[in-house]
Amino acid sequence: MASHTDEEPRVSPPLNDEQAARVERHTTLVQMIARRVAQQVGVMTVEELESVGNEALVRSAMRYDPASSASFATFANYRVHGAMIDAVRKRTPARRKQQRAIRRLATTQALLSQAAEDSDAKRASGQRQSLEDRVESARDLVRRAVISVRLSEPTSYGDGGAIAEDADPEQLLLDADARARMWRLVSELEPDERQIIEALYTKDATMKELAERLGTSIATISRRHAKLLAQLAERARAQEWDAGAETRT
Repeated sequence: MASHTDEEPRVSPPLNDEQAARVERHTTLVQMIARRVAQQVGVMTVEELESVGNEALVRSAMRYDPASSASFATFANYRVHGAMIDAVRKRTPARRKQQRAIRRLATTQALLSQAAEDSDAKRASGQRQSLEDRVESARDLVRRAVISVRLSEPTSYGDGGAIAEDADPEQLLLDADARARMWRLVSELEPDERQIIEALYTKDATMKELAERLGTSIATISRRHAKLLAQLAERARAQEWDAGAETRT
């Protein structure tokens, strides 16, 4: 018979009725994210991703504070997506091309989640945005996403990249020039700012790993990352070039 001092296995507390209702209402969110991740990365099946996502959804329901400014959908979206990305990353530790795709997907999702949280916070504080404000916010999000894509690309095709047989040599040169310009802008950042960009885009660190390394929260890293991308986009515009404009449509 075990004594009272024996360590017993830890059991997660059950969900209360309100938490269970949130999980039930947002199962379709998990399915939607799982289909998108499976299509974009193609390493795990939709069913495998849904299993990971459902566990993250339950954890989100347990941790969510209804008094916060963010909606549960916004709160859960980031965590469900992050759990799926972590699972995919563990499944493909040595495939560099897929790792870049995963990193690009994760950082883009972080931008979308941060934008959603900012929007929720503004609504909660009673701020009203005009149509022009919403359009400009969308444009700003696109600019930051373009910067993120540029930073995610290999610095050279010897770095795990591949050249398509029908690739346009002129376009390859334009892309290489855009990447070089982008990293020159990164080199002009403050050391602590440059550390974040380099860790996320050249050292394959996740936001969670970087947050632990710097002794801060994932939310803080996400906000700083979004601000740095906006800063880089603004500097690119100030120099009268667009990180994405040189790519042909």
